[in-house]
Amino acid sequence: MTIEEIRDQFPFLHTGRVYLDHAAASPYSVFVEQSMQRYITACTHGSLDTYSDTLRVIGETRSMVAEMLVCDASRIAFTLNTSEGLNILAAGLQWRHGDHIVVVDQEFPANIYPFLNLRRHGVDVSFAPQRNGEVRVEDIERAMTPRTRLVAVSWVQFLSGYVIDLAALKNVCDKRGALLCVDAIQGIGAIRLNLAETPVDFIAAGVQKWQMAPQGVGIVFLSERVQDMVQQSTLGWLSVKDAWNFFDYNTALPDDARRYESGTYNAIGIHGYHAALEFFRRVGHDRVDELVRANAEHAWKLAAELGLELVTPEQTRNRAGIVTFRHEHADAIREKLWRRRITLSARIGHIRISAHFYNTKEDLERMFDEFNNIR
Repeated sequence: MTIEEIRDQFPFLHTGRVYLDHAAASPYSVFVEQSMQRYITACTHGSLDTYSDTLRVIGETRSMVAEMLVCDASRIAFTLNTSEGLNILAAGLQWRHGDHIVVVDQEFPANIYPFLNLRRHGVDVSFAPQRNGEVRVEDIERAMTPRTRLVAVSWVQFLSGYVIDLAALKNVCDKRGALLCVDAIQGIGAIRLNLAETPVDFIAAGVQKWQMAPQGVGIVFLSERVQDMVQQSTLGWLSVKDAWNFFDYNTALPDDARRYESGTYNAIGIHGYHAALEFFRRVGHDRVDELVRANAEHAWKLAAELGLELVTPEQTRNRAGIVTFRHEHADAIREKLWRRRITLSARIGHIRISAHFYNTKEDLERMFDEFNNIR
């Protein structure tokens, strides 16, 4: 698909609005809109009994997630959001008094609270520091102890956009006998993650940001080894092997990650997610990665040329789609740009720009021109 064909799938662009806030939530493409509308129409005017078709869509979506992450589909489960996914791990591991977890300071709270909640079981939680938005593997290793069982990090930091070296961190965790849990919501859909090359133990991610799908759907990945360690903290009727044998009450669990899917799926959301992944497949995951990185590079250079105080690193290997700079009037700037049909985020004294693959250099240049006129 050409960039013009890609942009044609986003009707809001015809209004003249520039959207640079994909790290918060993405607009829908017409693929997503049409898929959800077909489902609604079938439930309203069509066969009404859509369950068998929904099961097909769920299976195909699971396979497309696995294709995107380069892993086996049996390792993928659907959740409602990132927090639910992280709690599958936090609540499912068998903790002992004095066990230790390392998290990162200034993380988004979704990747903190599930682990702080374990303090009630006598688990110690330590914070590795961020250094001006950077999360260094050596700082995480220094925070580890002989009792460390888990390290929980974001692949991409929600504020600075810093991308941690997961392969290097996994090596440290393996050496120290700890599991690596990754909140990947700010990376998946923006840049590639090949789990065949960069194995981690556990991933949780909502799909409403860079994956450009509806809210109320999330995914988890867990290795077979970790699945053997994670017990069911909740058990629902769909968690068991023979779910349709209603009165057997046999709690035998599937051999794959579906055991963590406890009840009715967000069917309309997964129909939308299926369409979003199909769109990514047409564009090409590698091409999406290239376009997102090119936009981030252009945004970073434009900000640097204006002498802005960037917290997003200059090194491209530590950048994904987020570019952030400090500004004492960030909220006011965001409001002024909104009135000029430019959407981005203001976060605690920072302006955050998050351009996706369909954005252009002209979008970013317009944003910085308008910013320069009002700052």
